[in-house]
Amino acid sequence: MQPQEQNKRKKGFTLIELMVVISIMGILAAVAVPNIYGLVEKSKEKVDLLKLFYLRDALNRALIEDGDALYNSPYLSEGTDSAKTKNHNDLENNLKKDAGVALFVHEVKPGVSPNIQSSHSSIGNNNMSSLIKQGGAWYNALKESGFEGVAEVVAYRQDTKDKKGIDKDVEANGKSHDAFTLKEDNGDWRTYPKNPIFICKELNNGKSAGLDGISSQGNNRTNYRLTMSVQWTNRDPNSHSVEVALLPNGGKMQDSGKGKGGAGSAFKTDHGVCFSTYGDIGCKNYRY
Repeated sequence: MQPQEQNKRKKGFTLIELMVVISIMGILAAVAVPNIYGLVEKSKEKVDLLKLFYLRDALNRALIEDGDALYNSPYLSEGTDSAKTKNHNDLENNLKKDAGVALFVHEVKPGVSPNIQSSHSSIGNNNMSSLIKQGGAWYNALKESGFEGVAEVVAYRQDTKDKKGIDKDVEANGKSHDAFTLKEDNGDWRTYPKNPIFICKELNNGKSAGLDGISSQGNNRTNYRLTMSVQWTNRDPNSHSVEVALLPNGGKMQDSGKGKGGAGSAFKTDHGVCFSTYGDIGCKNYRY
């Protein structure tokens, strides 16, 4: 009789079995990897959303210490009496409007770095970026909530005024700046803080699809602009608190129109993250 171990057949996988296993693993990877990537991106978007809450909380803490903190800015306290009165009234009125006060513009375009602008022709008369460039409560709140470099970009964009102004400044002083990066893109200039203010794809590289649905930028089908906007909570100055949102062109933090129920049209990602401190209702009327 042969030893018992010699009666055992050696076991292993046939080529067909290996091919089946590899095929199954490929199918599982094709299904799982996009889902995992989506979860990662959604997590990044939620981290970016937190910065809006940080900005809101920084402004609200300032209001707790001083009920008039939002009017603490050189933009409102310097210049002629008529200019100071106008700027004060503009801020007071815009904080109560559906779109709130626009502090700066965040432009996203596929294939290039984001672009911070002080203003843009597509933005309405609620743009008050001068509030943040010279110090005061607004400037301090941005710094405190992780938007370092934004005020410096805004000041530079206002001082140079337009592309010709930047061209002239670059010729005289070069492109190097301590707080922000200056890059040329097909003849235009893009300015962005050296410490990125957002980490998710849709706020750095744009949407993967859906730009054909833009209804507020005419024939533009490549990039979009968002404003960092602030409003009295529920448009009520007596609330002594504010809300913050990223608004697409023509967007509103709340819509006081008939039947709108206070819903807003803040920016909403493909993963469903609403960039409004009002919560999901802040994106109920999102336009893209």
